[in-house]
Amino acid sequence: MRTTLILIVVLAACSSSTAPKPRSTLLYVANQRNNSVTVYARDTNGNVAPNATIAGASTGIDQPDGLLVDAAGRIYVTRVIPPGILVFAAGASGNVAPMRVIEGSNTRLGQAVGLALDAAGRLYVSNAGGDTITIYAAGAAGNVAPVAVIAGSNTRLSGPFGITFDATGRLYVANALTSRITIYAANASGNAAPVDSVVGASTALNGPAGLAFDPSGKLYVSNTNGTVQRVTVYSGGASGNATPVATITGANTGLDIPYGLLVDTTGKLYVSNAAFSSLQYKITVYAAGANGNIAPIATIAGSNTGLSAPLFMSF
Repeated sequence: MRTTLILIVVLAACSSSTAPKPRSTLLYVANQRNNSVTVYARDTNGNVAPNATIAGASTGIDQPDGLLVDAAGRIYVTRVIPPGILVFAAGASGNVAPMRVIEGSNTRLGQAVGLALDAAGRLYVSNAGGDTITIYAAGAAGNVAPVAVIAGSNTRLSGPFGITFDATGRLYVANALTSRITIYAANASGNAAPVDSVVGASTALNGPAGLAFDPSGKLYVSNTNGTVQRVTVYSGGASGNATPVATITGANTGLDIPYGLLVDTTGKLYVSNAAFSSLQYKITVYAAGANGNIAPIATIAGSNTGLSAPLFMSF
């Protein structure tokens, strides 16, 4: 299943709740190709070893894509086979078993990609296989049925990747296959139509994967498809065929299949570069308000970092 998902992204050419949270000075990264989660200080720059690594047979990690750290420091990671969500204790490191796992036929998980928590602590999961959003009660574990599912032709879900919430609780979903951001009312369920969308030629969306809001409410989107690597930025409340208010693109940016996005409380932008073709794995960091062909202010890259097809990230 994972092979299929990668091919969707490359041949056609992951988060968290809305406001950046200062709960941790650490940066967590899901590495698809070496089945690990690596952890760095946020100010890391260069070819620096991670502060901690979660990896090994006991972890159950298999080609992780989605990653989320909750307010208590618990670490949520998606797994491909068998489909599941692994939850590790705060501060987990090494070859450790998860404290709980959501898995089994009742869960309706299918190629889980994006993760997000709502204000009530419910876990939202985007399933690129099946075009659904499954929602689980806080603390869910085992072969548990979702408490709600967003699915059906009215939803316009198509290859849902990154998901996040805005300040009002509306759910934003990056649909990689149709280059569309769909927006749902708070607590949407069933075959619910989006209340709004960002879509059209002027948006410059092309295989959107990661989503993040900055402190002012602007929406950042990574675009994984095409030969032009870019992160597009939209004004708060952008709708329809909206033109980006900023675009980070060009040789100086160092972007290489940008995937996961995070914006910290100061407005700095963190981008994971999946680099499926070049294998030059890295995390690039840009100053607040970055726009155009601008160089990163920091880059985590090199053999010591443990990065290997880095996908979604979390603070």
